[in-house]
Amino acid sequence: MGISNFPMITSLRTTLKEHGLKDTQPRRFVLQALEKLKKPASPYDIQKWVDAKGGSINAVTVYRIIETFMRIGLVHRHPCDGHFSLCSMPHKKGHHGFLHCTSCGKTQEFHDEQLCKAEERVARTLKFRSSTHVSEILGTCAACAA
Repeated sequence: MGISNFPMITSLRTTLKEHGLKDTQPRRFVLQALEKLKKPASPYDIQKWVDAKGGSINAVTVYRIIETFMRIGLVHRHPCDGHFSLCSMPHKKGHHGFLHCTSCGKTQEFHDEQLCKAEERVARTLKFRSSTHVSEILGTCAACAA
């Protein structure tokens, strides 16, 4: 199973190397599953996809890989349902958020530096040290609203 069209990053191997990580087949499986599923997925969705494509990976390995990918900014956890998706803007630092259509399930990622700064101000005001923040806006996409 090969990696195809890894979004906005020239090479998974290069990205992993930049973070001192090895390029392994299980990491490639998880990446490809997230890419091909085209919607936020649970670790079990990822495991089932890999199995259906003739690969083999256990759920614990999927969870560990997702945690690693989250740490290096390649994957986001969606606050409302706990599913995971590839970051479509890994080169953008700061706040990433999602618009999630409750009608069709489509999810779109956005980046907003001002929202990031506002959330950091709120955290500081409340004497809270944030490590990361991700927003999810629930509603209806343009296609479903038409």
